[in-house]
Amino acid sequence: MRCVRVWFKKMGMSRYVSHLDLMRAMTRAVRRAEIPLWYTEGFNPHPYITFALPLSLGMESLYESMDMRIEGESTNEDIFNMLKGSMPPGIEIVSVENPFNDPKEITYGEFDIFFDCERKTDSVLALIEEMLSADELIVQKLGKKGRHKVMKDINLIDFIKSYRVGSLENRVKLTVILPAGSTTNVNPSLLADEIQKRAEEKLSYTIVRKKLLLENMELFR
Repeated sequence: MRCVRVWFKKMGMSRYVSHLDLMRAMTRAVRRAEIPLWYTEGFNPHPYITFALPLSLGMESLYESMDMRIEGESTNEDIFNMLKGSMPPGIEIVSVENPFNDPKEITYGEFDIFFDCERKTDSVLALIEEMLSADELIVQKLGKKGRHKVMKDINLIDFIKSYRVGSLENRVKLTVILPAGSTTNVNPSLLADEIQKRAEEKLSYTIVRKKLLLENMELFR
């Protein structure tokens, strides 16, 4: 028995598939591909399949990982070839590798936020630069107080590791690195929603998670 890490993209309409439904769909796809899965022992055996960091509903991703334990002598290339034709729509297998980092080491995520503008992008670019160069950008984030969930004010500026912004035709692209680990996690939609709210024109946006990063900013592998 050994563990393999499957890297995949989650794009298009699949961004509306919840994490629970994704787990079910991927488990069916793995079985359909006849992957030699390792099953737990006991009264209710089940395959060992885990995901590094659940993706928020509505986001796309170029960099998702699924770990599973397999039996037999199948190589990573064998697993890749078996899986690539069994994926549900919007899910694309990128590679199959040996795990290197523990998912608990994930500290940051790098995201692209694409804003579609009705008019010229200049005002949106200026707004984003003004907001992110300020000392404070207060938004409300769901948190806990004892056993209860409450809305808390946070300063997003304190959590932004880095950012860059640019435009192409009627689209503004904001690339931002935010905490994305098990200890601290800041959803980029908090930032996107605040920009959308402050814009002078109607904006729609799409968020794509590009990378998962360790504390030292190296790539999670």
